Amino acid sequence: MTDQENNNNISSNPFAALFGSLADAKQFAAIQKEQLKQQSGKGVTFNSIHFLADELPASPDDSDNSVSESLDEFDYSVAEISRSFRSQQEICEQLNINHMIQRIFLITLDNSDPSLKSGNGIPSRCVYLEEMAVELEDQDWLDMSNVEQALFARLLLQDPGNHLINMTSSTTLNLSADRDAGERHIFCYLYSCFQRAKEEITKVPENLLPFAVQCRNLTVSNTRTVLLTPEIYVDQNIHEQLVDLMLEAIQGAHFEDVTEFLEEVIEALILDEEVRTFPEVMIPVFDVLLGRIKDLELCQILLYAYLDILLYFTRQKDMAKVFVEYIQPKDPTNGQMYQKTLLGVILNISCLLKTPGVVENHGYFLNPSRSSPQEIKVQEANIHQFMAQFHEKIYQMLKNLLQLSPETKHCILSWLGNCLHANAGRTKIWANQMPEIFFQMYASDAFFLNLGAALLKLCQPFCKPRSSRLLTFNPTYCALKELNDEERKIKNVHMRGLDKETCLIPAVQEPKFPQNYNLVTENLALTEYTLYLGFHRIFCR
Repeated sequence: MTDQENNNNISSNPFAALFGSLADAKQFAAIQKEQLKQQSGKGVTFNSIHFLADELPASPDDSDNSVSESLDEFDYSVAEISRSFRSQQEICEQLNINHMIQRIFLITLDNSDPSLKSGNGIPSRCVYLEEMAVELEDQDWLDMSNVEQALFARLLLQDPGNHLINMTSSTTLNLSADRDAGERHIFCYLYSCFQRAKEEITKVPENLLPFAVQCRNLTVSNTRTVLLTPEIYVDQNIHEQLVDLMLEAIQGAHFEDVTEFLEEVIEALILDEEVRTFPEVMIPVFDVLLGRIKDLELCQILLYAYLDILLYFTRQKDMAKVFVEYIQPKDPTNGQMYQKTLLGVILNISCLLKTPGVVENHGYFLNPSRSSPQEIKVQEANIHQFMAQFHEKIYQMLKNLLQLSPETKHCILSWLGNCLHANAGRTKIWANQMPEIFFQMYASDAFFLNLGAALLKLCQPFCKPRSSRLLTFNPTYCALKELNDEERKIKNVHMRGLDKETCLIPAVQEPKFPQNYNLVTENLALTEYTLYLGFHRIFCR
């Protein structure tokens, strides 16, 4: 057989496509041929049956058994070559999976000399899982069967920075690689793994795509576990980390990436509530926000970042349900208790004195007699600018809850109605005469001024001149007697005690009440009564 014929046979062989070039395929065929010659003395390769035919005896005295044996040897040779190719394919795929896992999770079982490793496709720094490597003995690679165990082992490390190793022979200092691989806060680490997995999904070849998706799902399932059982992770305040991650994302303009991650985690938590219910998992997050917001001032930029976090929570249906339950006061009949809730703490932020007559630790107009008119004017303008932004955030939060679902709408309207009813005593004459008792029983002036400003914004769409929606207001709302909770929900009536207020024109007969009231009616009634409670005490001083 000529070389040309041999080349043609090799190029037509389907296994030749597994080699980098035709020359590599020929070399492999020659080696296999030589090995078979040494073993059996027969000239058999995977290239062509014709090559075998050239070696068959030409004598007519040779029996058919000789041909049959030669064909059997050929079949055996092709099977061996096929297995060899499959083995090489599997090794190559496993190597790529190992490298992909290392790139996503920045972990490894291989602590060999970096100069012996291929620098292509592996991160520069990884956390070496020594205990797991010892346990697996001869296996120094990661695969889909052990990656979950490896990730869990990584999350349990108290100081992963002490387990970092170089994966490449590069001597260049890489602080970002050290920071990413040695990230101590596990919630932030899992989010970063989620982002790296997303990137891998867009880059890996098709045969690795299912494994990249599996790694992405693994970050979500482990984040769910972290939130469900935070006590098993030593020295990790998971809920603080979640808030810090969102805060950093808002300030760094990548908030959408974080919310995408959180949406998947929330969905996973909702599907698995056996260990803890979703509210039980998320209430500590609101505790963190409450503790941080209560010490902030009106003109602090940080306040508005936290309000943006709450704006997201009031748009997310599952978090919003937890939020409206979380803000319920311990004693609904005590007006001052509403001020201690998360929403109440926000409403209590103001440029006004926290305690009338006490100017210590007050950040505005400390020495007005020594300040020039221009300085005072600049400070007033600054306060007005922050107040406008502040009221807009509160308005958006209330609007989100009213529009999100009937459940959140009912809960926030009930909170507002009960709050106003519990604070009705603000209009009593003694309120200004006994401030010590007043501040123990009722919410502050700042609380009501801010709430009134936000509710006025809610009324804007139907308070424009000649608005047809304004005519849908039903004044019989104010004459309704006491209703039970179920009736209030059906009729959309959430204010209490309005029938006891003095009427300018006494009703001659019982009005005809509709089956339910629209939001325009309730909004206007809530806003008017809020402004009344807020300004009455100020005007009567």
